[in-house]
Amino acid sequence: MAMFWSSLLVGLALADFIVGSPLSPNAKTSFIRIVGGQDANIQDYPYQVSIMLDSSHVCGGSILTTTFILSAAHCFYEVSSPSRFTIRVGSSSRTSGGTVLQVLKINSHSSFNFDTFDYDVAVVQLASAMSFGTGVQPIQLPTATTSFSNGQIAVATGWGYVANDGPLASVLQVVTIPLITTTTCRTKYYGSDPISDRMICAGSAGKDSCTGDSGGPLVSNGIQLGIVSWGDVCGQASTPGVYTKITEFLTYINGIIGSSRNLNSTKTVS
Repeated sequence: MAMFWSSLLVGLALADFIVGSPLSPNAKTSFIRIVGGQDANIQDYPYQVSIMLDSSHVCGGSILTTTFILSAAHCFYEVSSPSRFTIRVGSSSRTSGGTVLQVLKINSHSSFNFDTFDYDVAVVQLASAMSFGTGVQPIQLPTATTSFSNGQIAVATGWGYVANDGPLASVLQVVTIPLITTTTCRTKYYGSDPISDRMICAGSAGKDSCTGDSGGPLVSNGIQLGIVSWGDVCGQASTPGVYTKITEFLTYINGIIGSSRNLNSTKTVS
């Protein structure tokens, strides 16, 4: 597999590389493409944010509180300075509108493994609080006992590539995809691509998590169940998109955001 790094590095366009290193043939594919999606309005998905590196969109994320964003650890891999990142909220456009906020701290999970993409979760702390409104709202997280069934419908959102070779979507995209349980997903991947207990899957032929940026939300019935993480061939039913399983990280997330909010009693956003 080829690794499609979902971040822009200083002055470089999105390309197939791992932070300045040649591609590894056994590296995973982080999601930066849009497949099977359609234009969306941020007011319908007000929890979605754009994460920018040096003012260029690189990843997606979701709003937890007025000062915390949920995303994927691989979005910040080997980029040590939080000051290089900003967050755009409240805009359907990738490049304008809404409010742009500075990042104070990036809390990537200490167990994140760039080879397996296990523990692919990060909580970003903002330097100042955002204001909630029509196009800016927090997402609801699951409880520790939240479960789902094969085929349950979810949506993924983001500004990823609209084709394998680009360009990035200028307007927020959304796609509807079926969820796949961890057990079932394990039958889709073999050898060097293990599906851990901290991962879930979603997707179908022509539609999968490539529709959302890395770090973006996978939402079902108004609850965020996953974080866009990795996959093999985009849009293939035989190899669905893989997401970080949020129910496995509730204690971790709550430990960072503290009393900013009660994770199990938040506003539902469909």
